[in-house]
Amino acid sequence: MGNKLKAISKISVALALLGAAVPAVEAAPTAMAAKKATKKAKKSTKKVVKKSSKKAKKAKKTTKKKATKKVVKKTAAKKPAKKSVKKSTKKSVKKAVKKPVAKKPVKKAVKKAAAKKPVKKVVKKAAAKKAAADKAATDKAAADKAAADKAAADKAAADKAAADKAADKAAADKAAVSSNSESATVDSSSSSETTNPTVDTPFAGKAVHTIYTGTNTYLYTTKELTTIAATPLQGDTSVIAYPDGITTALTGKNAGDPAIPVTYKGQNLYFKGTFEGLTSNGLYPDGYYYALTDTTFYGVVKPTDPSVKLNAPFLNGSTWFYFFDGGSTIYSYQNNVWTSNTFLNAQ
Repeated sequence: MGNKLKAISKISVALALLGAAVPAVEAAPTAMAAKKATKKAKKSTKKVVKKSSKKAKKAKKTTKKKATKKVVKKTAAKKPAKKSVKKSTKKSVKKAVKKPVAKKPVKKAVKKAAAKKPVKKVVKKAAAKKAAADKAATDKAAADKAAADKAAADKAAADKAAADKAADKAAADKAAVSSNSESATVDSSSSSETTNPTVDTPFAGKAVHTIYTGTNTYLYTTKELTTIAATPLQGDTSVIAYPDGITTALTGKNAGDPAIPVTYKGQNLYFKGTFEGLTSNGLYPDGYYYALTDTTFYGVVKPTDPSVKLNAPFLNGSTWFYFFDGGSTIYSYQNNVWTSNTFLNAQ
C-alpha cells in the first residue's frame, strides 16, 4: 500500500508541473512552440504514468512475493511439527514394540509352571511312597507265604515222624518180646561171656558237621534219653553229629526214639530223633538241599551256589529256605532275580 501511495503522489506532482508549464507556453511568441511544449508535456506525463504503473506492478509483485515467502515460512515452520508428529509416532511405535506386552502371559505361565513343580514333587513323593509300600507288601506276602510253606512242611514232617515213631515203637515192642523169649533159653555159659563186655563208644565214629534247622529242643546226657542236659539245642545252629553211633532208647518214656550222639558247645550229648538218619531229624550236613515242591526248597546252601543242580529251572514265585549257623534267610525268585530276607537268632 505504501508503494501505491508513492506512485500516486508522483503522478500528482507531474500534473502540477504540467499545469505550471502551460502558462509559460502561452507566453511564447508562436503557436508551434506551444504545440511542441504540449506534446512534450504529454510525453513526459505518459512516461511518468508508465513508470508509476511499472513501479506499482513491481510493488504488487514484491508484495505477493513477500506474502508467498511468509506463507512458505509459516508452512516451513509447520513442517517440523509434522516431523515431530512423525518422530513422536515412531517413538510411540518403538515404545509399543519395547513394551513387554507378551511378557505378562509368559510370567503367568512361568508362575503356573513354578506352582506346578511342587505338585509334581508331591506326586513323585506319593508315587515313591506307594512303590515302597507295594514292595513292603510284596515282601511281607512272600515272607508270609514262605512261613506258611515252612509250617506246612513242618506239619508234614511231624505227621510223618509220628507215624514213624508209632512204627518204631511197634518194632521195639516186638523186639522186646522176642528178646525176653530168647533170654529164657540162654544157658549159664552164655552169662559168663558178659564179664568182659565191649566198651560202647558212640562218639568214636565219623563226625559230620551239620546245621540244626528245627526249633529249640532238649538234649540228653544218656543214650536212653532219660536225663535232660542243662544246655538246650537252639535252632539254626552248628552241631557235630555221629551217625555211626545212633542207637534206640530201650527204656523210659522215650523208649523207641533214636538217640543221636552230638557234640554241642563242647559237650557230648544225645539228640532225641523222630526218624532214622540225620536230615529227616533237621540235621543238615554241609552242602545239603532238597526240593519239597516245585517252588519250595530247603538247604544249607544258597540257591545261587554252583553246587545246586535241579532238573528244571526255577519258577517265578519259588522260595528257598537257607539255614546257617546263627540264623536263616528266605529267598524269593521272580524273573531271574532272587530277593532275600534274613532272620538272625536271638542272642
